[in-house]
Amino acid sequence: VRGLRTPGLCAHMTTRPRVEPRTPWDCAICLATPEEEVHQCHRGHYYCAGCLAGLPQRRCPLCRVALPEDPIRSLAAEQAIAALPSRCDHCALELTFGQRRSHERSCPQRPAVCEAADDGCGWRGIHADLEAHEAGCRHALCRRVLRGAEARWATERDALRSHIERVEAANRAVEARLRRLEERRVSEEEAQRSRTRALSERVRRLEQQATAAAARPRPGRQLPQLAEIASIKRRIEDELVMYMNMQRGAPANMLLASMAQPAPPDAPEGAAAIAPAPAAAPAAAS
Repeated sequence: VRGLRTPGLCAHMTTRPRVEPRTPWDCAICLATPEEEVHQCHRGHYYCAGCLAGLPQRRCPLCRVALPEDPIRSLAAEQAIAALPSRCDHCALELTFGQRRSHERSCPQRPAVCEAADDGCGWRGIHADLEAHEAGCRHALCRRVLRGAEARWATERDALRSHIERVEAANRAVEARLRRLEERRVSEEEAQRSRTRALSERVRRLEQQATAAAARPRPGRQLPQLAEIASIKRRIEDELVMYMNMQRGAPANMLLASMAQPAPPDAPEGAAAIAPAPAAAPAAAS
């Protein structure tokens, strides 16, 4: 190939059939007129964008100048190539090079195959006859039916997936709520157990205090008896003074003897010393 000095580069080159006469903007690698973006080196050599991207070394194959990291696009070359005269490969329609690609994508004479070619239909023809063939092709009919079923199935599948996602989201929310409720229940049970233990400890202490209080003597119970004895003593003393005033002539030792008589068994403590004199004392005195 003209301008190539490295044998390994030839293996990476692609050659395409030349459909146009040689122009000043032909690719220096594949030697064909570029159909897409046109790139160039610093010295003005043109390349197809795809051919330049496949170079093993970033150097121009003609002048060996290092190529920049960012490709240099030549808009002037692209506009000049688009204005070149050309012809459709299918219907031989005369047009420009820039119009040919868009025309060939919609040309009625372009080659076509049945849409059910993968299912066993071997029909091949032009695009103008494709619609009439597919209208009566049983493979194409089955393919259309299957396509409709697949479309419905895809719609139902997407709806089912959306429903499953919503259900899973709701389940996650319910599970999170259940976890929170379980944590709250465990916390409340622990607090209840703590309160129960505290109450049990308080009851135990109260029972111990009650047992200790029952075992101790209670002086408060003797206070009413002492008050009653003091009252009886004062009443007896008053009666004794009255009796002594009435019996001035009675000896004092007789009164003291009567007071020293023993008290009955059911009399309160101290009652023996202050018991009243017997009724026979006045008669003896007289």
